[in-house]
Amino acid sequence: MMRKLSLVMLLLFVILTGCSSQDAFEPQPIDTTVDSCDECHMGIQDVKASSEVILKDGTPKKFDDIGCMVLFIKDHQEEVANVFVHDYVTSEWMDLNNATFIQGSKIKSPMSYGFVAFSSTEEAKAFQTENGGELFTPEDVLKADVKALKDAGHGSDAGAGHETEHNM
Repeated sequence: MMRKLSLVMLLLFVILTGCSSQDAFEPQPIDTTVDSCDECHMGIQDVKASSEVILKDGTPKKFDDIGCMVLFIKDHQEEVANVFVHDYVTSEWMDLNNATFIQGSKIKSPMSYGFVAFSSTEEAKAFQTENGGELFTPEDVLKADVKALKDAGHGSDAGAGHETEHNM
């Protein structure tokens, strides 16, 4: 009897631990009264512009601007398990790989990298029609020289290597 109870307790522990470790790789809520960017250390004030990297050990790293997140990933790529951004329309978390991005000098972002993310290419293109900017795939965002984009205010050659609308 005691052995069966111990086995049941062990099984329950494994199930609960498995669930909680799974949650460790999901994005954590952004608290604008407390959270600050793990790259530039500024307070996170705009949830729609924020992003989050979950490290392989489950540690969340939060960012006030997608550009800050890109800089962090370039320095810590081997430690990254998951990457999340907020949909510009709904403010809901989404996996970076499911997003379409617009970057442009007219887009206001906390550190002026000028990126916003969308859960659908159609919404991104509609935003682009009204506000300008260039379409980026997730791969292109991670490869982008975000410092050059910021410094150049997205000049004509600053975004070389990204997908344009006719390539999407």
